[in-house]
Amino acid sequence: MNLDKILDEAMKLDASDVHLICDNKPMLRIARKLVPVPNSKILTPEDMTEYYDYLVQGNVEKDEVFNNTRKLDMSYEYKDIRLRVNISLSDDVPLCTLRLIKNELPEYESLGVPDIVRRMTYQPQGLILVTGKTNSGKSTTLNALINHINENQNKKILTLENPVEYKHHSKKSLIVQKEIGKGRDSLTFSDGVKNSLREDCDILVIGEIRDKVTMEAAIEMAESRTLSNRNPSHKILCRNH
Repeated sequence: MNLDKILDEAMKLDASDVHLICDNKPMLRIARKLVPVPNSKILTPEDMTEYYDYLVQGNVEKDEVFNNTRKLDMSYEYKDIRLRVNISLSDDVPLCTLRLIKNELPEYESLGVPDIVRRMTYQPQGLILVTGKTNSGKSTTLNALINHINENQNKKILTLENPVEYKHHSKKSLIVQKEIGKGRDSLTFSDGVKNSLREDCDILVIGEIRDKVTMEAAIEMAESRTLSNRNPSHKILCRNH
């Protein structure tokens, strides 16, 4: 079963994730339950190699990252949706996990998040952590918050992500999105955080904090004050596991 047909079924059934694992049928996560793709067959090692080639599309840098680290995080566009893709190995055969990202973000007010969080974004300085278990809505919450700021405040927002999930466009705010990784916009999250001090941003969004260096850089950024009266302080929004 080719990947286009699997993705079409995922979109049709409103799945949040697609799991492609050798010796199993393609599986969809629908309302938190795993169900097989209708009329699908057991996936073979050859199928998994074909899916890998389909997603990487001969990109030498992505292939090098996968071969060196045995994993790859990337984004992929299919029709009118974006996918967050993770490729890893099991028994030396690629396996793929694809998260479907809807183009339309929910209104921030509809998420049930306490209003104090929204009000915190109006503070001149500070650090907001968005945490939770897998599939709990961290990315949706964070991006809905970014969109709310973008629509209501006059700020420069810089995001550091791996990969970029929701594509934002400047509205009342000026927004810049950078993808982290080899051959992308910044090599590491910590490099991106450190360079943001020179980019005159009001709000820095860090997609992941997984190491001490990035955490220390984020805290330093949140506490820093520039010499310019135009940008006396910073706010940091962080998504963390």
